[in-house]
Amino acid sequence: MKKAVDGLILRELPTGESDKLLTVLTAEGRFLMTAKGARSMRSKVMSLCTIFTYGNFEYYEKYDRRWLSGGSVLESFVGPNAELEGIALASYLSQVAHEITEENVDCSEVLRMTLNSLYCIKKQSKPLWQIKAVYELFAAVSSGYAPDLAGCDSCGAEESESMWLDVMNGALVCGDCLRKRAENLALPEFDEYSVRNVLLPLDASSLACLRFVTAAPIERAFAFTLKSEESRSYFCRAAETDILHHLERSFDALDFYHQVEP
Repeated sequence: MKKAVDGLILRELPTGESDKLLTVLTAEGRFLMTAKGARSMRSKVMSLCTIFTYGNFEYYEKYDRRWLSGGSVLESFVGPNAELEGIALASYLSQVAHEITEENVDCSEVLRMTLNSLYCIKKQSKPLWQIKAVYELFAAVSSGYAPDLAGCDSCGAEESESMWLDVMNGALVCGDCLRKRAENLALPEFDEYSVRNVLLPLDASSLACLRFVTAAPIERAFAFTLKSEESRSYFCRAAETDILHHLERSFDALDFYHQVEP
């Protein structure tokens, strides 16, 4: 019995003589699909079986595997004329999407945000640093790792002359409380038990943007601006460090993006 589903290709791997193994993200979950002959120039599904392609995939199930039988391209997000830094960022977002999704689990929100982000890259409607940071914060929220940004974790202050993101504890700490904490904590030379916290400075603008993005619906997540380069640096560093810390891994596509980023 043939089935059909709309999905986004996150990965494509060669297998066999001319086949491809596709990782497809759908609203119902992430799954693998084999595309017979997809690497052949005579294949009717060659254009469909390309990373960053959103399409309608027709398939059947046999031997506990999914086999592509046909379909159509709904949107291709990275074409031959795409800029290298855009491809690098799209690759990183795809790797993060793969990391935070599973099979047979509702992935509708992740699919929406990934499609929106790839569309922004393709149309160059938002700067790459903004697309990247928003997606990282979304990934943290959707995975249950969102930091508590309401106020200082110790005194409750919503604003302070200096605020810090305590990445390990997923909370804010103001400058006064941070100084008090340092006075009462003797830090060892060798941090065997991870006593040293990952503390990132924030200014008022970067904190406001962090609060906005983590609370905004997907369709509004990009609706902000950061003009100060210093605030932008604080914002981007906080978003990246937070998701990498909680996922407890790095990404080769992220390393490449940092090599080519504008």
